Amino acid sequence: MINIREATRADLDVLCEVGCETYREHFSAIWSLAGMQSFLNQDFSPGTLSQSLESASHLWLIASDESGRVVGFSKVNWSTPAPLTGKMGAELQKIYFLKSEAGRGYGKQLLRFICNRATERGERLLWLDVLKTNSNARRFYKDFGFQEIGEIPFKTDLAEIGMVVMVCELSR
Repeated sequence: MINIREATRADLDVLCEVGCETYREHFSAIWSLAGMQSFLNQDFSPGTLSQSLESASHLWLIASDESGRVVGFSKVNWSTPAPLTGKMGAELQKIYFLKSEAGRGYGKQLLRFICNRATERGERLLWLDVLKTNSNARRFYKDFGFQEIGEIPFKTDLAEIGMVVMVCELSR
């Protein structure tokens, strides 16, 4: 069981730390060291995170274990057009957990929480994109009720990989 709460500006340092750690754990194979650092400097910089945390268009969530240790986080962008269809919905931009916490059901708990919050806001769709090569994540989202609707380009400084766009209709 995890505790989920909305992140605030006070969580800036922990988001930066856990964001960089989880991204390195999961995606270091697709970037060079310099490319990875450049991406992290942009995506998880204090300035970028601070601006995003203060925006009403974004929801950052912190997931902690029973001892209070932060084990993961997510970022949702409200009322964003989905690629390929243009349908408006909530975009699940980030949902990351420390690799040491995999297989505990935390992802499902956080995703359920996000679906409930999106439904409360009147969003009709939750969408995301996931690396084409990440079959475990794609299976996880399919099992949750997401459908693959197509692919969009994505490349790092090492490779062109592609992303699969997945959508989940939210019930009211």
